[in-house]
Amino acid sequence: MAKRILICEFHEETDTFNPEIAQLISFDSGIHAEGEELLLKHRSIPSLFHGIVDAVEEAGGEVVPGISLYSGSAGVVADDVYNLLIERTDHYLKNSGELDGVFLSLHGATVTESINDACGNYIEHIRNIIGRDKVIAAGFDLHANITDRILENADAVCLYQTYPHVDFYETGYRAGKMGMRIIAGEPVVMAATTLPVLVPPSGFTSLESPFKEVIDYGNSLIKDGKILDYSASYVQPWLDIDEIGSTVVVLAEDGDTACRYADDIAEKLFAIKDDCWPDMMSVDEIIDLAEAKETKKPVILADPADSPNGGAVGDSIVVALRLFERGSTLKAGMFVKDPETVEQAFSVGVGNTALFRIGGKITPDVPGPLVAEGRVRLLSDGEFVQEGPAGKGFPCNVGRACVISVGNTDIMVCEKPMSSGDPQILRHFGIEPKLYDLIVVKANTSFRVPYGPIAGEICFADTPGAGASNLKRFKWKNLPKNMYPFDLEEGYKPVKATIR
Repeated sequence: MAKRILICEFHEETDTFNPEIAQLISFDSGIHAEGEELLLKHRSIPSLFHGIVDAVEEAGGEVVPGISLYSGSAGVVADDVYNLLIERTDHYLKNSGELDGVFLSLHGATVTESINDACGNYIEHIRNIIGRDKVIAAGFDLHANITDRILENADAVCLYQTYPHVDFYETGYRAGKMGMRIIAGEPVVMAATTLPVLVPPSGFTSLESPFKEVIDYGNSLIKDGKILDYSASYVQPWLDIDEIGSTVVVLAEDGDTACRYADDIAEKLFAIKDDCWPDMMSVDEIIDLAEAKETKKPVILADPADSPNGGAVGDSIVVALRLFERGSTLKAGMFVKDPETVEQAFSVGVGNTALFRIGGKITPDVPGPLVAEGRVRLLSDGEFVQEGPAGKGFPCNVGRACVISVGNTDIMVCEKPMSSGDPQILRHFGIEPKLYDLIVVKANTSFRVPYGPIAGEICFADTPGAGASNLKRFKWKNLPKNMYPFDLEEGYKPVKATIR
């Protein structure tokens, strides 16, 4: 008889410094679906959920689709969203007949209004219902906060191995494969250790050293047949909570092997932490560079502090303000979140000019708005498709959008930015990056591959925002003691991995 697997999904990357609460509408704009509709949605995209489905079916299992609540990155999740997740998951657990396992697509760095470890709480809730004789396997984002609660209640934990993330499907497949292997009675032992380390995502990538060397080492262990699976995670750092850390997980056929290689990978991950920080420049320094550049290629000003991909608001107008104040003649392009300005632009109409107050209205301590006359160049419903390679083909909707020209600066203004590292968030709206002197990209690392070939220079700006790479900009209230880069004791050694 085919093994029956319930598959559910809960995905939102939380930034606790983002003042906006992620309501149900945020998930309605992503994926909010159940049953066969959920299965149909995911079969058309290379998602983590899709990977789990294929792994289950290839192993002869029967997929029971449950609920998906999938949103982009944002602030803390409203409690009623999480309550809906629990209510609908309970429905499927109760009414789906005999199950052999529950496999999950999760982000892992998700905080609700009441729960700091929402994914851990969710897995524990499921475990308490299905008991210890059923299998729970879960796939996570590379920036997940893998807590003790997750490790104590999941049988298999697999995280993305690429950054920029291009292995959504592959991670789901790995998790599903490990879960089905356990159900089949084949040996799988999971070991893990957590590092008290916070590193900004803008400072590392799996495409380049030193992080690439850690990933390459893990992949070599699998290729050589030494282990079954591994995950090496630098946690999403903008979580001001009392349990947070970067985690290494290894799955092997025996405990000694799993622990030994988890320790090896953890030592390598810990050793490179000082080299995983971006070189930061001031906005004025980057503008100076763009004004003096000799190449025809644009300067890319990376503003990770305001990256919606990382959970920031996307409302910073800092760069446009400096261009305006300096009277710069640079041709510049960028986007900003500002629903009020979008509403005004739709009233003003295409081709007309008005006095606008753009951006800087939501995130605390971010300068703005930009008060200036601008011409409305374009109005849009905000729908586009990512060009990738990360998330290639994924549909996006930034809400109603417009393009406003203020002098030589073109600003795409939208209601709810997403996929901010993908060039289509500008290109689709008529801001072709190759034709500009300066392009502001509000992302950490996802932009590197698509923008690399067209960039004259890529510069990281030290700017304020809910996703600032300069972690010492924040007023931390709940962070544990003995945490890098703040107060880690001198000579600290990673804690030895244990079987989970």
